[in-house]
Amino acid sequence: MLTRRNFLSAAVRLSAGVAMFPAINGLADLSTSIVVRPQGSRPVASVPANFMGLGYEMSSAARLGLLSTRNRPYRQLLGNLGPRGVLRFGGIVSSFTRYDANGVVAAEAKNTVITRASLEQLREFLDATGWTAIWSLNFGRGNLNDAVIEARDVATVLESRLEAIELGNEVEEYGSGKAPLRRRGYSYEDYRAEYATWHAALVQAVPGLRFAAPDTASSVEWVERMAADAHGEVQLLTTHYYRGGQQQGSLDQLMNPDSALKSKLERLTQAARQSGIPWRMCETNSFFGGGRPGVSDTFAGALWTLDYMLLLAQSGCSGVNMETGLNQLGFVSCYSPIQDDGKGHNTAGMPYYGMLAFAAATSQTPEMFPVEYDARGVNLAMYVLGIHGRARTLVVVNRDSARDAHIAFAALEMRDTKALRLVAPALDSSTSARFAGSAVDPAGHWGPTDTEEVRDGHVFVPHSSAIVLRSKGPK
Repeated sequence: MLTRRNFLSAAVRLSAGVAMFPAINGLADLSTSIVVRPQGSRPVASVPANFMGLGYEMSSAARLGLLSTRNRPYRQLLGNLGPRGVLRFGGIVSSFTRYDANGVVAAEAKNTVITRASLEQLREFLDATGWTAIWSLNFGRGNLNDAVIEARDVATVLESRLEAIELGNEVEEYGSGKAPLRRRGYSYEDYRAEYATWHAALVQAVPGLRFAAPDTASSVEWVERMAADAHGEVQLLTTHYYRGGQQQGSLDQLMNPDSALKSKLERLTQAARQSGIPWRMCETNSFFGGGRPGVSDTFAGALWTLDYMLLLAQSGCSGVNMETGLNQLGFVSCYSPIQDDGKGHNTAGMPYYGMLAFAAATSQTPEMFPVEYDARGVNLAMYVLGIHGRARTLVVVNRDSARDAHIAFAALEMRDTKALRLVAPALDSSTSARFAGSAVDPAGHWGPTDTEEVRDGHVFVPHSSAIVLRSKGPK
C-alpha cells in the first residue's frame, strides 16, 4: 500500500519513478477521478515575461556584497527563476532612508543610507541577471529636493534597468498609527496633490521617468481612483497583499483560499483594463510582520506560493514581488524565498520551491486558460497554461492534508507529457523539499533529475503536494 510517508520518503531520496505511483491507465475508473476539461480556447490572461519578482526593504539595496555579482549563489538563485524579473526596493524602511552619493553605507532598519556605490553594485547585478528594479523614494519623511537628486542618480546609474519610481509605501496609512507620517485623516485627495507636485518636479529633472503608484497597503479604492485620474502620471498600478498577520497566521489559512481575495483581484484587473495601465502586486507574502514561524517557512509556504502566484497571473496581474530578506524590524522574515544567515550565505527558503514550480509552468507556456472540474471534495486548485491557443501545461496543487487526487486530463489533448512533482516529507517540513526530484544546492544551483512520463491522460497527485505536467502539444 502506498502511504503518504512512503511516497514522500521515496521522493526525498530522489528514487521516485513512475512505478512508485499507483497505476492509473486507460482502464482506470473515471468515476473516482477528477476530470479536468477546457472551457474554450481563448486565454483569460497572459503571463508577462517579467512577471516574476522579489521585494526588499531599502536596507537590502544599501548593503554592499548582498545583491552583487560577487554573491554567486544569490545570482544563481535569481537565474533559476528566469532570465527576466523585477526587484522592488521600498517597504517601511523607505521612510527612514536617505541618499548620500559619496557617504558611508548604512543598512539599519531606521537608518539606511544609499550611496552611489550601492547603485553601481545593483546595476551590475541587474545586468548579470537580466532583471530590472522598482525604486522607492522617501516620500514619507523625505523632501522633494533630496528626492530629485536621488532620482537623477538612480536613473543615471540604472538606466534601462530602472522599471519605475515609487513615491511612498502604503500611503493610505500615512495619517494613522502611533507615529503618523501625515496629519490625521490624510485623504486620497491630499496624497494625489502631493504626488502631482513630486511627479512634475521629478519628470522635469529626469525626462522619461516611469512611475508606479499608489503602492497601497490594501486599499483597492485608492488604486481605482489613481487609475481613473492618472493623466499619464502613472505607468504601473501597485498595491500590497498579505494573507493575514503574523500573530494570527495559521496553516489552515495558507491551505484554504482567502474569500476576500477574489473580489479584490477582480477590481484591480477591472481598473487596469479601463485605464490601460497594468497592475502589479509589488509587496506580498503569507503573513505580515515577518511571517509565521512554523507555517510560512514550511512546505505549506511552498504550496501556497505556487497556488497564489498562479491565481494572480490568471486574474490578470502583470507581476508579483514576493517579499524576502531583512524586514523593517531588522530580522530575516521566515517567509523569505531567499534566506540570509547574516554571514554572507544565501540559500533557498521553502517558499522558493513554489516560485521554481511557477517558473517551470509559465516559462514556455504563458497563456492561461479557463478550465472546469469537480474537485469531488478534495481541497485542490488546477491551472491550465499553453501557447498559441493550445493547452500545453497543467498544474495541480493538492492542498488537502488527507485526500489524494486522481486527475484525468485527456480532454486537454496534451501528449508526450512529463510530470515535475513538488514534494516534501510533510506539510510542516521546514527542509527537504524537492522539485522534479532535486533540491537547490548551497551554491544556488537546481536542475530537474526526475521527469516522470505520463502517457495515458491520468495522473496521481498525493495530498500535500503539487505537480506540473508539461507536454509537447495536442494530439
